[in-house]
Amino acid sequence: MQLRECEYILAIAEEGNMGKAAQRLYVSQPTLSKMLTRLEETIGSPLFERQSTGMTPTAVGAAYIEGARRMLEMNAQWEQSINAISGRQPMIDLGLPILRIQLLTSCVLPRLSHQFPGLHVNYIHTPQSKLVLDVTDNKCALGIGIIAEKPSHILNYEVVGQEEYVLVIPRGHPLEKLAVKKEGKRFPHIAISHLKNTPFVLSRPDSYSTRVACRFFEDRGISPPVAMTMRSTGDVIHAVAGGAGAALLPSQPLSALGEKDRLAYLDVDIHEEPMRVGVLYRRGYTLSSVDKAFISLLRECYHKEQPPRI
Repeated sequence: MQLRECEYILAIAEEGNMGKAAQRLYVSQPTLSKMLTRLEETIGSPLFERQSTGMTPTAVGAAYIEGARRMLEMNAQWEQSINAISGRQPMIDLGLPILRIQLLTSCVLPRLSHQFPGLHVNYIHTPQSKLVLDVTDNKCALGIGIIAEKPSHILNYEVVGQEEYVLVIPRGHPLEKLAVKKEGKRFPHIAISHLKNTPFVLSRPDSYSTRVACRFFEDRGISPPVAMTMRSTGDVIHAVAGGAGAALLPSQPLSALGEKDRLAYLDVDIHEEPMRVGVLYRRGYTLSSVDKAFISLLRECYHKEQPPRI
């Protein structure tokens, strides 16, 4: 059982489609098909049933897939142990949406480097929608993002904080003076009537934050003007800080974003449940001392700025 074969078989199993698996692995479909055929001939049994709805693992295939997952996990732990024993430079391997890069570079990683001099930070940008998949596929050891109720049966997670959707405005915006404190709310409350003519900044149409904003507008029966649309949520934050308009976004710690003096959060009674933010990692993966310190610092970053509910 070779590591590359393990990665290929897991991709086929998770995508259920040779074309999608090949695209994910950055190989041609004929290359992937030949590998699977050769492996099945070696084992003497098919690993997948080819059906119109996709490729489903056989009993032999399910056993192979479980072994492949264990093999990749063992390899990751082996590399981790060798690095620790040999005294090689401390390293952390992350996967995260672009939105969270500034939070880490401003709040967590500088402090982590003080604890572990010579720290090597390896990270990939991965959208929230692919976070679980990329951690499962060993593309990163730790994934930072929103924790779903059941992220995966083969993943563990550590919750570090909570985010809720809020109205984000630049400091000094007229809405800031109109907002009032409200019992049970973390942030000052603003009435919907004040938003009808407020320009908004949106992310791309397929982003989760834009879908949340559009649902909010529709539910409240308002059609505020759109000042501009941006490629990513991070770009939206900077545009709002620059005075382009307001936005509906998750409430990340403002000090971590470097925008504490430029942005303000307001409550607008949005019908979205608060979201748990945390760190995902594979079951069987042993957290290193660097990983544990990273999680602790990230948790501290969220909790030190949580204002009490009034």
